[in-house]
Amino acid sequence: MTTGAPLVHNPAMWEHLPNARLNGTARDVFDILTARQRPGGEVQITQGELARRLGISQAAVSRAIGQLKDIGILEGRTKHGMVRIHPLLAGYESEAHMINSLTDPDTYLWPLLYESGVRPPRRSDPRAGTMFDPDPDGGEDAPLPKAVPMLRLAG
Repeated sequence: MTTGAPLVHNPAMWEHLPNARLNGTARDVFDILTARQRPGGEVQITQGELARRLGISQAAVSRAIGQLKDIGILEGRTKHGMVRIHPLLAGYESEAHMINSLTDPDTYLWPLLYESGVRPPRRSDPRAGTMFDPDPDGGEDAPLPKAVPMLRLAG
């Protein structure tokens, strides 16, 4: 049951979704799942229905769902006809609903296995107290590259 209103998504995660390097079929399947999801990421749809909507075989849909599960976009444990989108990529009724859901200790956040740019906070930084400097130039702008003279072709 959808709310009818557009769902709110975590923009930081959607910005990094291309890093997942999904094939075309997996991306098409994911697009249908995100369009059909309930707030919080649950989707009631069968592989057969996905195959009919995309005009492809059910085996191709199964491989695409397998890819989405392998990299963590979909939960690995699913019920027949029900899949769940990762809570960081799911849509929510409002920003407050998203924040409450993500900070709830009962929300299961399984690992995303692609370079998302969003990392859980570290308990301790092993570089603390060392000479490591993450910004060695002190915040100064990088020098501009030297201008290369324009070459003219004889002709």
